[in-house]
Amino acid sequence: MLEEIPSPFAAAAEDSYTTFASVKRWKEETGRPAVGYFPVYFPEELAHAMGLLPVGLYGASGRLSLDMATAHTQSFICSISRSVFQMALQGHLDVFEGLIFSNICDVARNLSGITKRNLKERHVDYLHYPINNGTDYAARYLREEYARIGSGLQGIAGQPLGSEQLRASITLYNEKRRLLRELAQLRQSRPWLLPYTEWYAAMRAGLILPVEEYVPALKAYIGAVAARGTKPKDRLRVVVAGTFCEQPPLQLMRTIEDAGCYIVHDEALLGSRWMSDVPVDGPDPVLSLAKAYAENPEPLTVRFHPDIDKRSHDASLLVSSGAQGVIFCTPKFCEPALYDSVIFKGVLDKAKVPYLHLEYEESASSFEHDRTMVETFVESILFE
Repeated sequence: MLEEIPSPFAAAAEDSYTTFASVKRWKEETGRPAVGYFPVYFPEELAHAMGLLPVGLYGASGRLSLDMATAHTQSFICSISRSVFQMALQGHLDVFEGLIFSNICDVARNLSGITKRNLKERHVDYLHYPINNGTDYAARYLREEYARIGSGLQGIAGQPLGSEQLRASITLYNEKRRLLRELAQLRQSRPWLLPYTEWYAAMRAGLILPVEEYVPALKAYIGAVAARGTKPKDRLRVVVAGTFCEQPPLQLMRTIEDAGCYIVHDEALLGSRWMSDVPVDGPDPVLSLAKAYAENPEPLTVRFHPDIDKRSHDASLLVSSGAQGVIFCTPKFCEPALYDSVIFKGVLDKAKVPYLHLEYEESASSFEHDRTMVETFVESILFE
């Protein structure tokens, strides 16, 4: 459990699974509503600019039985969708006045509909991102989608989406993303300073804490981590791919580290830091926010852009991270993760970089087989 991790963010991170006690406190203190959003990416600035608290919903990670959700859904859909739906049915999401889903995959697309059908009194909205982000119209279309989402949230917030308020929110979230990228770079260059579980707690806390509170805390944390005197060990530097939506059990990631790896890059909670800085000086900040998504040159598994060569990006990632191997951790029944793994494996085969493929569900609890596989993988590289 995250509360066991020696990190200033551990308690907030643990709270982001099912309890949301800090959200309840924030609402009592401010008198303002909160909105929950399904991964991978949501423009939090839209909600924040109207005085709402945006909170990421990434599943209960094995903390709940999925019996009610299983009765409503097929057996071959991902755990995170069933987990979030279970949370809704059991009342864990009652703290949120609004819930936002998007079209990242067919399952997420339909999750919006069955949630709305079962929570008739709740504001449930569906954000349809452009399918082809390479067209001239993509950003303008998304701008209208953002405006529509904002209009729906206005009914919760009790105030309209103002341009100056949105610019102020964008400035805050630009700083949040910059600090998260700085922390990611620190982990990549000196992974011995930051165990994965600590890194994850710091990231996960950013899904639930108010950005005004999170940014200064994260800045102080980065300074404290950089000042640590931990010495490096003889471990294999690996990239972990496939964890962008459904989150792997932390014990699985801990197992990978304990088997002799430094995880120098992964995709967990990627939407929090994937976006680059959004310009704040344009005449239409909603359009600026839309352009930042549609025109972002960084690939994202659940987003298509014809001008982005994922193979080149994957090759450059191997060089920049100094990775000696790649471990694919893909959730069961996740087609986007499996599609991208085929592309990445082609790059690895060409570069003669070894890789290993593991599969998981968020509620998994036994990892001895995974440990044996990773240990064998590490030894085959370090002692060849």
